[in-house]
Amino acid sequence: MLVRNKSCTKLDERVYSDLNGDILFDDSENLIYGFGVAYTNLYQLVGHKYGVVGMDAGTDLLVVPQRGGDWYDGGEWIRYHRQQWTPTEGYVARAWNILYFGINTCNRLILTFEALEGVDTAPAIVELKGLSVFYYWWLVDIYGNVPIVDSFDVPADFKPETKSRQEVYDFIEKELLAVMPYLSKSTGLDYFGRVNYYVAQTMLANLYINAEVYTGTPQWDKAMAAVDSVMTGGYSLSSDFFSNFRENATTSPEYIFGLHFDKVDAAAFEVHLFTLQYNLAAKYQFEDATWNGICAQESFFHLFDTDTNDVRRNSVLFGFQHFDDGTRVEDPSFEKFNPADPTYRDPDGAPLNLTPKINMLESKCLRQAGARVAKYPFIVGSDRYTSNDVPIFRYADILLMKAELLLRTGDAGGALEYVNQVRTRAGVIPATEVTMESLLDERARELFAEGYRRTDMIRFGTYGNIRWEKPEQSATYTTIWLIPQAQIDVNPNLVQNTGY
Repeated sequence: MLVRNKSCTKLDERVYSDLNGDILFDDSENLIYGFGVAYTNLYQLVGHKYGVVGMDAGTDLLVVPQRGGDWYDGGEWIRYHRQQWTPTEGYVARAWNILYFGINTCNRLILTFEALEGVDTAPAIVELKGLSVFYYWWLVDIYGNVPIVDSFDVPADFKPETKSRQEVYDFIEKELLAVMPYLSKSTGLDYFGRVNYYVAQTMLANLYINAEVYTGTPQWDKAMAAVDSVMTGGYSLSSDFFSNFRENATTSPEYIFGLHFDKVDAAAFEVHLFTLQYNLAAKYQFEDATWNGICAQESFFHLFDTDTNDVRRNSVLFGFQHFDDGTRVEDPSFEKFNPADPTYRDPDGAPLNLTPKINMLESKCLRQAGARVAKYPFIVGSDRYTSNDVPIFRYADILLMKAELLLRTGDAGGALEYVNQVRTRAGVIPATEVTMESLLDERARELFAEGYRRTDMIRFGTYGNIRWEKPEQSATYTTIWLIPQAQIDVNPNLVQNTGY
């Protein structure tokens, strides 16, 4: 396993950037160490506040409200919530940079490995190509029309041109189909967090299930074939839903692809600080202060109203908070009554009560407003970073994709079977019917704070709908982000996406 015993973050500190093949890559063991650096970018992509949790802040699941002077951040989170982003947003540039840095690293290592003699580099090369395609899949999903750079051996002044979303889609499909026969089908601990055959098939399934969005042409049959292939890989639902998000989830039978974060050796995951109210740092004995940022939208909280026994309801932290000895957690800086602004007050006073209702998006959201992201169980004693593992692809999503594909192709009864597998694990009664609307709700309950929601809402046609503190967006151009202005400024061959 790359990320547990051969930490990707630590790997990046080695001298592998020198890429001296004669010294470093003289056997397959060193190859594994060497290409581990290509995975490092995933940790920054997923774990940061702009990562998979932050991605859901632009949907109907999560939000980062402005709490007085906190979390205004130049208005970026408000614009993100309302789909009114600009070409200079930090999250727009950050994702682009990380994704292309990952691609560049893959290309660099492939070039090095192809030149080696006396070492079997073929397995490493196909794995790197598969990982590179993963970065491109995020690019085609988020930005749509992007450059394709499939070689490290380019001129110093190389300025790649924008390719259409269709061209990028075709490239991803071609690359995946080319490497698929040569990728390992091993699903053991040694392949945790690495691209194997089933990871590639899951990428292909995601590409095809979103093909109508990406290209205008649905590919339900191809998506079904890819999903069915993944279902032969021996994966299953974990009996404990939250075991997928705890520390050391590497033995979960549900993980197809995931990351093993470690607050020392693979330090990047910071959701605990991002979400928890200021006064909860003491409850969990964190070494760093909590930021009181991202929280669940009230509409998501109420998705559990009819099934309060659903274990997934514990994906959010809400209500009055207590220390382990029963003592109340208090917030001495709560908003006190002010006759000049009588509505801006905390009705509960000092006792910390995380209310599902959020009083406003800007600029006076109450300090205690909003249920918090608790899907990744809080680890006592964490510092700036926490050691939870984070799934990128897991089997529950495959089951829900299977249900969606059956429903879209006219087999509602078959779809219901797969939805109920997921619901049964969650401890709720089986559904008696499934519709596109109820399936989208089920995906919200199951995949909350895993970064799927934006893509789901676009595919289900609800992304532009009016919702809390967000106007209706009839234009469809916001379904892809802008190309970062900083990139356009240095590369005249880039074309800004339509509508921006």
